[in-house]
Amino acid sequence: MKRIYTIILLNFITSLSLFAVLEAEYGALSKTYRLNADGSFEYRYNMNLTLFTHTAMNRTYGESFIVYNPAFQELKIHTSYTRQKDGTIIKTPENAFVEVLPRQAANAPAYNHLKEMVVVHTGLELGATIFLDYSVISKPGYLPELDICDAIEQTSPVKEYTITLSVPENKPLHYALVNSAVKPSVRTTNGVTEVSWRIRNLPAASVAPLVSAAGGGKQLLVASTYASNEEAIKTLSKQFTPAGDMPLLSLSETLTEHSATDTEKLQAILAHVDDHVGFCRLSLPETGFRIRSADDVNPSAYGTEAEKLNLLTGLLNAAGIKAEAAAAYYTRADLNSYGLSGIDELFVLANAGGEQYLLTPKTKLASPVDNYTDYAQYVSITNPGKQITLKAPDKKLEYACSIALSAEKAEIQTNGTDKREQPLINNNGYILLSLPESAESISNAAYKTYNSKREVNLLLPGKANENYTYTIQLPPGMELCTPETTQTTDNVAGKATYAVRQDGNRVEVKRTLNINKQLITPADYASFRNLMIEWADINKRRLLLKVK
Repeated sequence: MKRIYTIILLNFITSLSLFAVLEAEYGALSKTYRLNADGSFEYRYNMNLTLFTHTAMNRTYGESFIVYNPAFQELKIHTSYTRQKDGTIIKTPENAFVEVLPRQAANAPAYNHLKEMVVVHTGLELGATIFLDYSVISKPGYLPELDICDAIEQTSPVKEYTITLSVPENKPLHYALVNSAVKPSVRTTNGVTEVSWRIRNLPAASVAPLVSAAGGGKQLLVASTYASNEEAIKTLSKQFTPAGDMPLLSLSETLTEHSATDTEKLQAILAHVDDHVGFCRLSLPETGFRIRSADDVNPSAYGTEAEKLNLLTGLLNAAGIKAEAAAAYYTRADLNSYGLSGIDELFVLANAGGEQYLLTPKTKLASPVDNYTDYAQYVSITNPGKQITLKAPDKKLEYACSIALSAEKAEIQTNGTDKREQPLINNNGYILLSLPESAESISNAAYKTYNSKREVNLLLPGKANENYTYTIQLPPGMELCTPETTQTTDNVAGKATYAVRQDGNRVEVKRTLNINKQLITPADYASFRNLMIEWADINKRRLLLKVK
C-alpha cells in the first residue's frame, strides 16, 4: 500500500506540473495603439484563447474586464464568441455583457462615472476557444498623447503576438521593447508611421516571486509621443496645487501647530496623509492622466497615488519644509520612451532637521525605491526635466549583543542601548537560549522558502553585509552544551560564517553574512538560496545550555 500511495502521489505531482503549463494557450493575440491626427485614440484588442483545464474555464478565463470612461470613451465589441471543441459557435448573448463600477473606484465618488465591462464568456468546455475583439476609442483631447506601458508576457503562452503602434508621421514617437531581442518593423505610408512587433511562441509569465522588468525577468513595451519625458512630466506637474494655496497653508498650520521642529512637522503631515486620506487604486491611465486638486482631495478623504503625492508635497512646502515630488522608472530604457504610464513609484524627497527623507504617499514608512538605486531612473515632478540621483543606502548591519544569564532569565543588551529580558525554561536540566536578531536582517525575508530552482533573475532590494557578535556570561552551575565550532559557507553569491567559542564562563558567538550581488541570475540562484538557508538556520540562532 505504501508503494501504491507513492506512485499515486508522484503521478499527481506530475499532473499538476503538466496542467500548470497547459492551463490555456493564446493562438493569437494582437494589440493596436492608434493615435489619429485629430487627437482621438483607439486601443484595439483581439485574441483567441484555447482552454485546457477546469481552472482555466471556470476561474482564470471565464470573464474579461474592460475599464473605460463613457464620458470620453466609446467601447465597441467587434466580436465575442466561443468555438467549442466540435466546431459549434456560441455567440456571447446580450445579458453576458455586464457593466459594473471598477473595483478600484469603489468608495471614490469622484470616479464613480467610470465603467467596467465584464464580458462573461459562454459555452465554455475543455478544448473550447474564446474569441474576443474590441476597441476603446477616446475622443480628441481626452488623452494628452500616446502613452503606453504594457507587460508583454501573459498568464498563458502565446503562439503569435502582434503589437502595433500607429501615429501621424509628424508626431515624435519614442518606444522600447524592454528585455526583448525582437526587432520592430517600421514603415510610413500616407502620412502615418507604423511600428509593429511579431513575437512567436511567447512563454507564459513567470509565477516566481519578485520577477521584475528591472531584474530582466519581464518584457515590457513602453512608448510615448510626448516630445520628451520632460513634456510628459509637465502634464502632471501643472496639475499640482501650489504651496501658496490658502487652504493648504491653513491645513498645514493646523496639522503642525503642536510640532516643535521641522522633523516633527514632517511626521505630522505624513501621518495625516496616510491615516486620514484613503488610497484609491486607480492608475493615471484609468483617470485619463488627470488628478484632482489638493483642495478637493483633502475634504473628500481619499485620493489616487498621484493625488496624495500632490497633497503631501503641497502640505510640506506650505509648512516651510523643502519638498520635491519625484517619479521612479524601474528599467533602463530610453527615458523619452516613458510617458506617465511607465511610472512605477511616486515619492517625495523632503529636507528636515538636516536630514533628507524619502517619503511615499501610500505609507508612513520610507519608500522601497531607495533599494533599487542601481537599476532605476528618478525624475523630478516639481522640476520637470531634472533627473535625480539618490545615494545608495548603506546596507551594513552591525549588531553587538551582551547577555547575562541567571537560572530564570536572560538580561539582553543590544548595541549598548536596547535592553530587554528573555525568560528561560528549564526542561529536565536543559535550557534553550534564543539569540536575538535585527528586524532589518535579510533572514526575515522569504528567500529561504523559495523554490530550489529558478528560471528568471532575482533582483534583491540590495546587497547584504550583516555582522552579529553575541557575548554570553554563564552563571555558576550552568554550562554550554552547543559544541564549539567554526563553519563557513563561501560561494559565488557571497559568504556566511558561524563561530562559537568559550573562554571560562564567557561564550562568544559570531555570525556574518555578505551577499555581494544584487542581481541573482539563475546560474547563481542555488548558491544564493544555500546561503539563505544557512543564514536562517534556527540552530545557529540559539544555544543549548545545561544546569548542573
